[in-house]
Amino acid sequence: TEAAKQQVLTAERRGRDRLESLLQSRADLASPELLGLAQSSLYHIHPTAATTDARLLFYENPWRGFDVVIGNPPYVALPKAEGEKLKAGKGYQTTNVADLYSLFCETALALANPEGGVVTLVTPLSIAFGQRQQSIRDLFAARCREINLRHYNNRPDTPFNASPTVKTPENAQRATVFTAILGRKAKQEVIINSSGLQGWPTVDRAECLMRRPRVALPRLDGKTDKRVAGQWLRVPTPEVAELVAVISRQERTVMSYAYKGADSDGVSLSWPQTARYFIGVIPAGAVSPRRETPFRVKDMDDLRMLMAVLNGHIGFAWWFVVGDGFDMKPIADHGTLTVPNICSKNPERFIEMGQRLLDAMPECIVVNHQQGNDWQNVNFHLQPALIEELDWLHLGALGYEGAAGERLLGQLRKMRSSSSWDYGG
Repeated sequence: TEAAKQQVLTAERRGRDRLESLLQSRADLASPELLGLAQSSLYHIHPTAATTDARLLFYENPWRGFDVVIGNPPYVALPKAEGEKLKAGKGYQTTNVADLYSLFCETALALANPEGGVVTLVTPLSIAFGQRQQSIRDLFAARCREINLRHYNNRPDTPFNASPTVKTPENAQRATVFTAILGRKAKQEVIINSSGLQGWPTVDRAECLMRRPRVALPRLDGKTDKRVAGQWLRVPTPEVAELVAVISRQERTVMSYAYKGADSDGVSLSWPQTARYFIGVIPAGAVSPRRETPFRVKDMDDLRMLMAVLNGHIGFAWWFVVGDGFDMKPIADHGTLTVPNICSKNPERFIEMGQRLLDAMPECIVVNHQQGNDWQNVNFHLQPALIEELDWLHLGALGYEGAAGERLLGQLRKMRSSSSWDYGG
């Protein structure tokens, strides 16, 4: 009622009057923030007190921090000038991310109890792999004893579609439910768990939030590209996590085969610029029109060998784990994939398999009608027997065989064919 409302406003005003009187007698406490708190009503439509440090609103001495901090930060670009101002004036460490959500993440970490507090945020998927987001990952890894990540794939139905920025019927926002437990001790190893990318249909949302398994991330040694080693990879099972570690232990990467000779020498592979459930790595210009990124190698033998390494389920899984699951950045993502050590000494079987892929190309051309064009690509998975032979060649070169190889291959097939990685617990 109006009378009850006036009672609340009167009590709140008396409280602020008492605070202001105290501050006038205690100059050591009279900071600009506290004076602002005393002079601004919390019930005003735009309360200035709400923009001050939360510790002023929920104070205890000594400051212990909140047991739980929950949030869904805004995914909004942060202008460079504003970021520099916040870094200089407020001491934020993650302004280089250039997105407002990073500052919310940093603030949540500052407000949580440093000894066992929990931070849970809904963030963009980029928090797990973006190069600029490395500062966020370093900040949380330094203060937290455990970090859990549950990743959700494109098109989570309607939750984000009310935004005026959405221009298509389906919003392609991918999100990570990010949970961190503070309280890392000196020299303690932080535990980081991750899930694969999971579909988020409206009818199953509550269930998939509960059931999604998480697995510990593999440790990548110093030879692995720093960009990949610094990511929080998206791995759906312990077997895939171990595969990532095995791949990282091979000697040479795809990038090491880049040819820097005369422009008239060499031949070029190419990647499509975007991908979903297959990646056609083929000679540049082999199909047209295609939006592709070329990569020059020394000769046709290197081209054939790399085609065999990149076009199977292992090549796809590496990109899906360390890339962003849509845009292809060949040098940054696939360039860090290693070539099995055996290829340095005896590449003949991989070269032969690459030639068989070249021979199969005419039967594997697919067309995607988009933006008024019939874009072409090559889907070698239209020849499943050939891909299975390729997969076993690659698995064998990495030391997998028998039942262990079959189980891993089954998981890799599911990674490629479905955005919901449910392996029955």
